[in-house]
Amino acid sequence: MIKRENKIHETENKRGFIIRIAMQLFKEKGYKNVSVDEIVQACNSSKGSFYHHFKSKAEILNEHFALADKYYEQLYNDLPIQLSPKRRLQLFLENVFIYLEETFGREFLSVVYSTSLESEAHLYFRNPNRKLFMLFEALITEVIEASPTKPALSLKQLKLAFTQLAMGVIYHWCTFPEDQSLQESGASALQHYLNGFS
Repeated sequence: MIKRENKIHETENKRGFIIRIAMQLFKEKGYKNVSVDEIVQACNSSKGSFYHHFKSKAEILNEHFALADKYYEQLYNDLPIQLSPKRRLQLFLENVFIYLEETFGREFLSVVYSTSLESEAHLYFRNPNRKLFMLFEALITEVIEASPTKPALSLKQLKLAFTQLAMGVIYHWCTFPEDQSLQESGASALQHYLNGFS
């Protein structure tokens, strides 16, 4: 039993190590410019070991977004309950933006966005049922329930609009580099969205 548990732990560690090294390479060189061979070499491993853990380098990126969603879930759980629902939604997205900028950076996010348009490799990133989008829905529901008047749009429409806002801010920040953080770049659009609730 102990040997099996140790083996599982080693596998999880190896998988996490490959993700960490690959993400460093993606940030340094750009996703498209990194081959599986380079990842294997940087990990001082073998192709067989790589393919034991991942089907492709795209799966590493998808796995990283899944890990990011775990961070977002913790972020959601840590939001102060005493804040208004609008402020909780605002604070959540601001912290998502901070995390994305600090963890991925502008150039890497640009590559993620462009490659997601070119291929089906990054399915998790666009999955409408991913945890991040479900957290958006939960926070928007709180705002609706606290609003004195019922919004003209349905929850589904408000969630879509908010997701488009978030992704649009990231796309704009990547496409039109300014001397602003991602959080600062999205502040105005986010405030307009929140102002739509009475």
